[in-house]
Amino acid sequence: MRIQRCLRSMVVALGVASAALVSSACSKSPQITAESMEDNWALTEQHEPGSVVMTVAQDGQVTALVKDRDGKPIAADVSGSVSVKVPGKGGAPMSAALVPEPKSGGVLLAKLPPLEDDLTEVSYELKVKGEPFKGVLHVPRGGTRELQESAREHQTTQLDGTKGPSGGVLQPVGDDIVEIVADKESGDLRVYVLDLNLKPVPIGEREIKLAIQTASGPDVIVLAPGPDRLYFTGKLDVKVNPTKITVVLKEGGHTHVVLCGYRPGAVIVVGPSAPVIGILVATTWAVKVDVKPTVVVHDDDDDGRVLVIHKHKHKHKGKGKGKWHWK
Repeated sequence: MRIQRCLRSMVVALGVASAALVSSACSKSPQITAESMEDNWALTEQHEPGSVVMTVAQDGQVTALVKDRDGKPIAADVSGSVSVKVPGKGGAPMSAALVPEPKSGGVLLAKLPPLEDDLTEVSYELKVKGEPFKGVLHVPRGGTRELQESAREHQTTQLDGTKGPSGGVLQPVGDDIVEIVADKESGDLRVYVLDLNLKPVPIGEREIKLAIQTASGPDVIVLAPGPDRLYFTGKLDVKVNPTKITVVLKEGGHTHVVLCGYRPGAVIVVGPSAPVIGILVATTWAVKVDVKPTVVVHDDDDDGRVLVIHKHKHKHKGKGKGKWHWK
């Protein structure tokens, strides 16, 4: 009898505990709230009437929040949608409505197809108390998180205000530094790969494309190798300085994507007051690329090392005809 009473008490206790857990789970606040949005790999775009904070995840989940001019979340009278298309691929963009998340303080959610390409164009269109908020993000396969991680990786590289050899804009991408420059008369575009001394070097087997945003809209330019693969070439459709540039660089099976000039946590100003990125210059394309032919000499002492000799066209002081190092 005593055992039965103990068993009954245990069953009742377990039932109460389970009910408490269910009640706790049901009353739990949403995973993402207005307060946690900016810590969730979000990008913030500043419009005239306010700002849009947005994340795009690799699985296609979109999270958005609208703030007023004072930075306060707006939870009422907000509606809109997002659409997605892959640059260079046919078909109409796919759209999804942004739906308010209950008890989140203004967070909106939408579901798009997973990000499967190295660059995807995500457009948003919102109405907040009658005011329009429109914008475009170019996101890599890893979504806005990848853009934030790339920015953090390069945040100690001090290139702000430094011009390239051709007078263009410098941007770290992966292990490289690239210079983006265009002729203001013709709109001819070049991208150089630079060494640590900011001298142009051959592009090798790299591939580069640029997503460019101007007042007339977004454009994606797939660059072609120039003569002898000394630089990349392209053409601007509109001869104006862009307000945003997203760089995609591929090499050796790896793809690196960065938002030009972006710093972690920075607010991106868009619209009529957005600052421009000064890639348009008056140029004669007189910059020479430092081509260093390499001779590989295999050693015979079986220590696994390879002697690499760089031969230069100019003369060195002292003995020898080139520089060498052990690889």
